This record gives sequence, C-alpha cells and structure tokens, in this order.
Amino acid sequence: MPPELLLSGARYVERAASVGRLLREGALDAVIVFGPEAQYWLCGYDTFLGALLPQALVFTPDDPDPTLIVWDADVAIAHRTCVVDDVRTYRFGVDEPAERFAEVATSKAPGMRRIGIDLSSRAVPYELGRSLTTMLAGVDVVDVTGDLARLRAVKLPEELALMRRAGAYGRAGLDAAHRHAVAGVSEIGLAAEIEYAMRAAGSDYWSIPTELASGPRSSMVHGTPTDRMLQAGDLVHIEVGGAERRYNCVAIQTIAVPGGRPSSVGVQLHAVALRCLRSGLAQLRPRVPAAEVEGPALDILRAAGLGDGFKMRFGYGVGIGYPPSWLEPLQITRTSTDVLHPGTTFVLHACLLDEASGTGVLAGGTYAIDDDGYELLSGAGDAELVAR
Repeated sequence: MPPELLLSGARYVERAASVGRLLREGALDAVIVFGPEAQYWLCGYDTFLGALLPQALVFTPDDPDPTLIVWDADVAIAHRTCVVDDVRTYRFGVDEPAERFAEVATSKAPGMRRIGIDLSSRAVPYELGRSLTTMLAGVDVVDVTGDLARLRAVKLPEELALMRRAGAYGRAGLDAAHRHAVAGVSEIGLAAEIEYAMRAAGSDYWSIPTELASGPRSSMVHGTPTDRMLQAGDLVHIEVGGAERRYNCVAIQTIAVPGGRPSSVGVQLHAVALRCLRSGLAQLRPRVPAAEVEGPALDILRAAGLGDGFKMRFGYGVGIGYPPSWLEPLQITRTSTDVLHPGTTFVLHACLLDEASGTGVLAGGTYAIDDDGYELLSGAGDAELVAR
C-alpha cells in the first residue's frame, strides 16, 4: 500500500536536497534529525511519540535517500506516512537507542569526522545527547537545530492552506467561548465547549491543553482551567490552538463575562495592549527584520509606565508542532535576527499583567506575511474588549 503523503513526492525530494546543501555548506559527513516536526517536514513521518521516544532520520552526502530508525511498534506508521524506503527499528526496553543511531550513522558515513544533530530539539533529552556524543567520541558534533528550523520557516501555498484550516478551528473555539462564557459556568465547563466546537469543526485535536483563566486568575496567562465559576464582569483569558495535519494555528482573545463591568485595571490594560499590537501590525511587511516589529510597542509600554518589555514574547513562529508545543523557533523580539519573508507564519500578541490585582489581558492572533503585508489566520486580532 502506498504511503499516505501530505505533499507530493517531489516536494520531499526538494526537502532532502535542502539537507544535502546543509551537509555540503557545513562540511558535515552526516546529519541526524530527531525533532518530530523536522522529520515530518522532511519525509512525512508522523508520530507524536517522536517527542517522547527517540527516533532518528539520518542523512549523508553520498546517499540521496535517508535512513529512518524507529521504535519497532511504529514501523507500520513509518511505512504508511513517509517516503523513506530504508526504515530500520530498535526494540524499546531492549536495545540502546543511541547505540543504534550511532551504528547507522557510522555505517552510512565511514570515517566520519563531523556530524550535525538537532541537539536543541526537545526530542533530544540530556541523557540521549550524552550517550550519543559518547558513542561518537572523536567526531565533531554540530548543533543544526536552527538550520533545520530555517528550512521550514517559509510555508508553501499547500502549507498555508493547512494553516488557514487550522485557524478556522481556532475561530470556532473562540465563537463557542463567546456563546458559553456566562456567569455560573465553570472554567472547565467553558473549556469543554471550546474544545468540542474545535473538534466538531474538524480539528485533529487542540494543539496543547487549553489555556484559560478567569477573574483573579486572569494574570495566569499559561494557566489551565479549574472548577472556578465565572462571574459577571470577569475577564477571561483564552488561548487555544487548532490543528490540521500537524499544522497549528493559535487563537487568542480576552473576553468579558456579560452582566457586569470589568475592572478599570483590566479595561486600561486591554486598551494599552491593543495599542501595542496595532503598532506591531503596522510594521508587518514582506522581508521586514523581526527586530523592527517590537520597537514601537515597547515605546507605548514605557509611556504607559508598564516597563520595558512584555511578560511573553511579542511574537514567535508557529507551524508544524507536536503536543505539548505549537512553537517554531522564529522570534519577534528586539534581539531577533530573523526576517519575515512572505509565507512566514507566527503569533503576534501583547500580554500585559498586573499581578497585584490578579488581572491579565492578551490581544493578538496568528498571522502570515504575504506579498502585500499580512493576513490574520486565527484569533481575535486587534478586536476591542466588549463589555456587556
């Protein structure tokens, strides 16, 4: 049975060639890729367990076809989802994975002197990295995590279509939040309605546990829902991700529970957050340096007496991701060296917190740079706070 590929086989040939260029430019004898998002992009291999159990994709300059080494329970997934013909296995709990990976790499590149590994990937915990570098003693090991990330930063039209579908699922979640965020509903009950709406709309799953906190918990921007009951006038922070074939799109909004007035602190913070976000959006254009996007927003923060920076990054890349993360390495901060080319997809948001009052607000969404400026893919964007 032929593999169930996300893209055409020709696309994966192009992507393997991009690793070939990385090998040549870095004078590398081999590259081992552990990150499941990078494996998925490069060959179609699709298993969320790659972030938990080590599985490796090995490239060498003299062999146009990579080798994939997987946990033996996942070999059927490998044959059904990816373009790699050379699939090898190890037995979980019996074989030493690092030994197997080193053995394959050295057999494909005899006399290897220099190897690239995505050592900064969360799929490479300390013990795996230590064991692997020990077994490759005498070989110069180079971290290629950033190089691999840059290869997939700009999305193809087919990928942008997936991001838009994922964005529609996030919008369905926010629509459900507006319908069901009423006094007397628990945070968990509200999250259930949001998650059901997203799944019913077609989302693979919600990208990570739903981030939702209300009232005096709203400053906990990475907080997850509890049994706290919403009260009239509460601010509710909502951040969810829709997923389409592992492409994630983040939907963001702070809403007010109807029936009461939000606190003056919350209203003022949200107004400043909107001004910050709008100043960032005004900077978005093709090929703008990411570091230039945050500057005007920082001026607004300082003028409002709110410090010299946001509690969360002003922006970060999103795209292919496996739970528990939707992050890509792109950064939109004052120190970033990234450039926002057409096809770049990212979250841009303004997070403002007043811990003393327990108040937090978040405004923004997921955006894509296009030839004319930008497109909002998901989230409320620069929507006003509606208090009813």
